[in-house]
Amino acid sequence: MLGMCDPLLGVSSLLLGGSAAYVILSIAERMRAPDQGPVRFRWLTIGAVAAGLEIWAIHYIGNLAFCPSVSAAQDSGLAVLSFLSAGATGAVAVYLISSHADSRMRLISGGMLMGGCMTLTHFASMMAVHQPIDLQNDLFLFVLSTVGIVALSIIGIVIGSWNITHRNWRVTEKASAMGLALSGSHFIGMIPTYAMSGIASSAPPPGIEVDLLAVVAVSLSTLLAIIDRQVTAASSLARDSHARLIEAIESVPQWFALFDVDDRLVICNRKYREVMSGTGPEVQAGDSFESIVLRTAERGDIPAAIGKVEPWMHWRLDVHRNPVTPYIQYRSSGEWLQINERKTHDGGIVFIATDITALKNAEQAAEDANARLADSLAVVEAAKARMQEELNVGRDIQRSMLPRIFPAFPDRREIELYAVLEPALEVGGDLYDFFLVDEHRLCFVIGDVSGNGVPAALFMAMTKIMVKTLAASDPSPASIVTHVNDALSADNDSCMFVTLYLGILNLRNGSLVTTNAGHNPPLLKRQDGQFEWLTGINGPMVGPMAGIAFKETTIQLGPGDELFLYTDGVTEADNRRRELFGNDRLKSVLAKSQAVSVVNRLGEVMQAVRNFAGEVPQADDITMLGLRYHGVAPSDVAARVFRRTMPNQLMAIPDLQMAFEQYVAQWETAKPLIPTLNMALDDLLNNVVQYAFPNDPTEHHIEVEGEVRDTCVIFTIMDDGIPFNPLTVAPPDLSLLLHEREIGGLGIHLVRSMFDEVSYHRTVGRNVLTVKKQLVAKTSTTMKAPDKTEIRSFDVERLPLPSHKDPRNIDKNVESRRSGAVMIVTPQTRFDTNSAPEVEQILMDHIGQGERQIVLDLSRISYISSIGLRVILKTAMAMTRTDGRVVVCGGNDHVRTVLQLSGALMMSLYASTLEEALSKVQELR
Repeated sequence: MLGMCDPLLGVSSLLLGGSAAYVILSIAERMRAPDQGPVRFRWLTIGAVAAGLEIWAIHYIGNLAFCPSVSAAQDSGLAVLSFLSAGATGAVAVYLISSHADSRMRLISGGMLMGGCMTLTHFASMMAVHQPIDLQNDLFLFVLSTVGIVALSIIGIVIGSWNITHRNWRVTEKASAMGLALSGSHFIGMIPTYAMSGIASSAPPPGIEVDLLAVVAVSLSTLLAIIDRQVTAASSLARDSHARLIEAIESVPQWFALFDVDDRLVICNRKYREVMSGTGPEVQAGDSFESIVLRTAERGDIPAAIGKVEPWMHWRLDVHRNPVTPYIQYRSSGEWLQINERKTHDGGIVFIATDITALKNAEQAAEDANARLADSLAVVEAAKARMQEELNVGRDIQRSMLPRIFPAFPDRREIELYAVLEPALEVGGDLYDFFLVDEHRLCFVIGDVSGNGVPAALFMAMTKIMVKTLAASDPSPASIVTHVNDALSADNDSCMFVTLYLGILNLRNGSLVTTNAGHNPPLLKRQDGQFEWLTGINGPMVGPMAGIAFKETTIQLGPGDELFLYTDGVTEADNRRRELFGNDRLKSVLAKSQAVSVVNRLGEVMQAVRNFAGEVPQADDITMLGLRYHGVAPSDVAARVFRRTMPNQLMAIPDLQMAFEQYVAQWETAKPLIPTLNMALDDLLNNVVQYAFPNDPTEHHIEVEGEVRDTCVIFTIMDDGIPFNPLTVAPPDLSLLLHEREIGGLGIHLVRSMFDEVSYHRTVGRNVLTVKKQLVAKTSTTMKAPDKTEIRSFDVERLPLPSHKDPRNIDKNVESRRSGAVMIVTPQTRFDTNSAPEVEQILMDHIGQGERQIVLDLSRISYISSIGLRVILKTAMAMTRTDGRVVVCGGNDHVRTVLQLSGALMMSLYASTLEEALSKVQELR
């Protein structure tokens, strides 16, 4: 250009233009970052200062390139104005480029504003160094330079904005293009001053090292550009990393937030922002955690905080600031969150919330399903329990059908018999039974029904009932089994069957008649031999086919012979190796057995089977029956058995008592039991007569059998009356007061209390009651058999009555005498069924005659029964109603024992001697 005296300064001015453009573009890019927020103004200020300095340097260096004759420090005001306008130029450029939105008019208007600022900067700096501008002569050039400056400013803005938007150029290209525009605007502005004004260029002003200044300016600009380039690259990398971080955070399904050491929000994803903002103000970076959570609590988003925000906030902040483990939070929207909070290394906190609503719903569904399953299981268990209960009832019914009381026939010394049944299920198909057909024949049977469970149990019950029913009238085992087979095979659609072994043993002579219907062969042991298999005629099984005639076999048993019967549950028991117990092992166990009783023998076999099977579950019912025949020795039982029959009349009781008393008196050790035995006979026979034949005028017979054994006395009462079990009678309440007590119930109570064993059973239409009393042991006395020459065998029932008077016909069974104001009543001999009515009548007569002090003297009776006790209670109650008193005194050991067993009330009326009684009755009065 004309008038330029220093081209180096001109080139430096151009380079400064490029540097200024680079600064503008760099800061504009930073301001365009989406997360700048409040720092945009800071960047704009920095851009204004940095770009302004560069632009001002362009003009200053460019002006020095023309070697003005006046120094540049002549007018400081204009210099400051030029500097401020340069800053405004930079600010406009940075703002327009950073906020470009594809609006051309906005770019043009902004470029014009920038051009105006550039023009002001140019001419203010010119005037600051006193370069004159003659507007009258140079008006056209002035306008032309101004238009040029504005035009180049617009071009620079357009280039920068277009390239920022489309990013097609590199940084150097962008800066060069814009730098040319900025420098060009300066040189255009020099035209009015140096080209046409006639001012001659001269040497640079003294004191200014122009070359050094240019080098320094360019070096500084270049260094600034390099630094800015590195900062820009790092910033771009940081922005890219930040963008990727934001993208990653936004992509996670959880709620994410990061809080700094001051517990203020640094960054969060959209889901956290939307949910935590709710309908209120949007959550922003810099918000405190407390304020964010407080807003959600106050809005009612957290059901746990409703109505108790303050304590809940205290707890929430404590959990947040001291995170340990995740916790579950339920929100009003129905969402379940699992919140995990962890501290960062610098003290901040990372918040991650996972939506576990689906999991919770699944858990709830699982709980509901479990509840339904539990309900279903409860129903199943209830049904199972009902079924089990029904099976238990069936088991009890089945077991009640089998004999379970052992010894089975305690009064029959001819046999020793024992049986055991262990079902594989609650109810099974095995059976056994034994019963006396008559006085001398024993029927026994053992069987095995096909299968197990309820059907087998029903089939077994039918079989047992038919066998027992037929055996009562049919003496042939073969005939019995034949009839049972015909009955079971009818309508047997399920083709069930049963194996049977049935025998009838004559207890007098040991003759045994048996029929085997497909059952396992039994084993027989002779007295001095070993167990051997009984091989005989075997028939088919019972049930599948009708019209089969079964056969029978006769076996002669001698004293000491023993029979062992069993079902296949014994021989077919298996172990873990799937081995069977087998016949050989069974015979070996029996051969090695040293048992002295049938009970122990069966126990040894059962234990051997269990040991063999081990933990293997029982697969089949196990049943065993053992029978040992002792035989009958008539020469040894002549006087040891008592039998007598009496009609069902109360007046017949004394005769039977006297006969039994005479029988028992043959044994010295049994004599002390006579009062107790008489008492029991009186009470028990009285019950039979009154309750076994109600409203039946027909004469029936009551049988009484008794025996004095080595250690005890046993007697049995049998009748054909209605089923009546006196043992079911509830015992009397002995604690009641006199006026509260009911008369009755003492007889059975006394028998139970004074005898060692009392049992009842119903068999073949007969009531059978058996009582047992142990003998009183004496060290100096041994059991002595009676003289067999005095009593014939089994003829006790025909014994003559004793020589003393019959208690029914004595002239005076009761004696009455007076002692002062006290009436003394003394029963004679006995106080039982036959004497009690007379004693009661006399006592009632005395009371009716006004007697108020009565002593009942029992010193002359041998025993007292419950009938006598009943008279005493009636008398005491009658005396109580008349304000009188009665006292009982005297009596032997039996009488005192009976009174003690009758309760404290009875003993309160008792005095040991007559003198004590007289004193006591008068004191009571």
